Amino acid sequence: MTEDHIKRLQSDPDGLDFDGLRRKGIDLLQALSRGQWTDYNLHDPGVTLLELLCYGLTDLVYRTDFDVADFLAGPEGDIAFRQQALFPPQDIFPNQPVTDIDFCKLIYDKLASVDDVWINSSQRKGMANGLFSVYIKPRRSLFHAGELSDEELRKKVISLLSEHRNLCRDVDQVYVVRSEPYTLGGDIEIDDSRPAAEIYADIYFRCAKLISSGGQVTRFEEALAQGMSWESMLEGPLTYHGYIKDNHFAQSNYEIDSIRLITLVRHIRGVKQVKKLFLIDTQGNAIEQIRLAQSGDVCPVLAFPSTPAATQSLRLMHGKSAGQLPVGAQDEDPQMPNRHTVQFREQVALYLRKLEFEHDAFRNNEGNLERLIKLPQGQYRTLGEYSSIGEHTPDIYGINHYGVPKSDPPEVHARARQLKAYLYPFEQMMANYLASLQGLKELYSISDTLDKTYFAQFLRDSEVPNLEILYQENATPGEVDAVLHEQDTFTDRRNRVLDSLLAMYGEVFPADRMRRYDVYHTEDVDKHLIRCKIRLLHHLCQLSADRGNAMNVQAAYWTGDNYAAIQHRVQLLSGASEGAVGRSLIAGLGEGKLEFISNARYKKRLEQLADYPQEVRYEQTMALVRSVAVPGAMTDVPHGVVCPSLMLAGIHRENYRVLPVGEKQGWLCLNVDDEHCWPIMLLPTDELAGAAQQLQNKLIALSQTCEGFHLLEHVLLRPRGNKVSRTISEDFYAHRISVILPVFTARFTDPGCRAWMELLIVQNLPAHVLPEFYWLDFALLAQFELRYRNWLELLSGLSGPSVGAGEAAEQTDIAADQLIEFLRKSSQQHSHRYWL
Repeated sequence: MTEDHIKRLQSDPDGLDFDGLRRKGIDLLQALSRGQWTDYNLHDPGVTLLELLCYGLTDLVYRTDFDVADFLAGPEGDIAFRQQALFPPQDIFPNQPVTDIDFCKLIYDKLASVDDVWINSSQRKGMANGLFSVYIKPRRSLFHAGELSDEELRKKVISLLSEHRNLCRDVDQVYVVRSEPYTLGGDIEIDDSRPAAEIYADIYFRCAKLISSGGQVTRFEEALAQGMSWESMLEGPLTYHGYIKDNHFAQSNYEIDSIRLITLVRHIRGVKQVKKLFLIDTQGNAIEQIRLAQSGDVCPVLAFPSTPAATQSLRLMHGKSAGQLPVGAQDEDPQMPNRHTVQFREQVALYLRKLEFEHDAFRNNEGNLERLIKLPQGQYRTLGEYSSIGEHTPDIYGINHYGVPKSDPPEVHARARQLKAYLYPFEQMMANYLASLQGLKELYSISDTLDKTYFAQFLRDSEVPNLEILYQENATPGEVDAVLHEQDTFTDRRNRVLDSLLAMYGEVFPADRMRRYDVYHTEDVDKHLIRCKIRLLHHLCQLSADRGNAMNVQAAYWTGDNYAAIQHRVQLLSGASEGAVGRSLIAGLGEGKLEFISNARYKKRLEQLADYPQEVRYEQTMALVRSVAVPGAMTDVPHGVVCPSLMLAGIHRENYRVLPVGEKQGWLCLNVDDEHCWPIMLLPTDELAGAAQQLQNKLIALSQTCEGFHLLEHVLLRPRGNKVSRTISEDFYAHRISVILPVFTARFTDPGCRAWMELLIVQNLPAHVLPEFYWLDFALLAQFELRYRNWLELLSGLSGPSVGAGEAAEQTDIAADQLIEFLRKSSQQHSHRYWL
């Protein structure tokens, strides 16, 4: 109902309306000039200018109150959501399957050849917790068996589960259950709304899906019409064909009885009354109830009668007459016995094939979520467009676009320019504010090229008439930017903006710890923090959804594409290189490119150089002058060898010294510690600074390449063959992992950094997983990777997860034994900070 009065205009509660700003301005003026000036009435020119500025500020306030979408919109009104770290529902809501129901929904959605699936935790004697068995009911047509063989279907299920496997969980067995066919029998009264054959086919098809297909898929459009929210529909794993309810998969067993069938059939269009309805087994017995436990190897399916006579077991009637026969049909033709029954069966078969085709199309075609989900759109506005407040002054002021008449004397022109210059700082600040509004879209983005958080615009005559004559010659927009740059604490403000974007998703970046332990970016650690936060936001959807995801044991590990999600996540949170994820940690050192040797051997290698100076003291060397030129990347480390001391001391610029040799040459020295200074190589004097910078960059890159970790899940080390005899507790396999890390990199030599890395991994592991940390030197890490690579290759070659005989299983068990023995012998490198 329309109100019968106009609401009174209320003042702005923040005091940002014209009256509030004017009142605040008068108060400030009185506080500043009350000793010299007392006239603050409306006729005073100073008050007039104050009101003019207040009017200009109200325009800024007005533009600030636009919808958020308007600030982010492009020229077409669209918003680059991913660039703004605003992820659509289908990307941010779903997650990696976690529960058994989640895995059932995943299999049912991904594999159209599966009619039903259920999962039981493995109960085989001697097997560890974390294993589960999968029971698959293959899709079966009403007319024939499925297109895939049982073994092909089994391999598809294993491959899918391996791709979506969680840490410390694995498939024990995959069973493809056998089908036990039934047909329908009974009496059903129908009307004339549809052909009898169509009603018959509809009854058979729906009953078949009730008996055989457990999952209930609702199209997203239908779920929305029923009032469901996207938060509910996209909970759990992302299902592409529609919303799948949990009800069926949550049941430990289910029953099919006549009451459920009758309830279903009664709601079919054309059915008036169901007098009786039951199932018929292959021996012709009437079955009123079937109870299916989700641990057996047999499941019921509904098969279409193979003969016309069997079709008559389910009779459709118009009142008291059978509906199968056409109206007016008489006795059977002696020359074509059962002609009408054969025709009726053929008609039903046609309708059934149509229904099956439609159902198969639905199961195989993915829904278009991007079309269904309506994302916000904004109205593009030129927020930075500025118009001078002088345009609203009386013409006599001479500062609007009309200016001062040419006939006026020079002193009038001078006074107008003086007033314009007086107002210029205010106008420039307001113009800069509008430029900042225009730049909000860039500021609150994950752009890695942004280099400022304050935005400015260079006012010209088009914005403020006759302004440019006040500028000095050769004035440029860069001068305005330079003034703001002095006030712009870019790294602090940019980091806080990125923190707010991460906070929207409940993420907190460990900036303080990273600043403390980052020895590679000492001169620009805050900029490195910005890069790390942007990388985390780029991968946030995947890392959040796949938080507990493990590597795919059927795929190659060393390619950099197959790894546990926590490995990638911890690399980003610790500021380490993404290039070390899913790869060998010694590849840059141990594959013929470089040789990693001990400090003593490295020193002896240096002493073999020609004219090598002996026992160089720190006092004999000179500080290295920093090179102005940017050095190129060093292709090779001097002498092709590295050692622990070189890796640790060589990353710090202040450790490089010069031992002069004449006027044109000198030894580049490395101050390893307080007592040792190693001459590294003899170079011309003008090349020393560049070589030191190159060597420092190369050693930093080497450490970063090695800084990662491997996850060894104990459940994957379980016996695969029948000839394994291990004296290991069952607890060794259950929910435990070994985390293998290098101890020889520049950052990981710090015990505090190692403790932080362990804490970071523990915080991001699933709560039920117990980690054991092994900090290995180069030699031990090389031994581990050799055994680990061999075991993974054998494991990926197994045809399935089940235990059995065979050379492949035996070889895998031998490789697993070697890994277990390695862990036992490396117990001295085992950290015990976190335990149960």
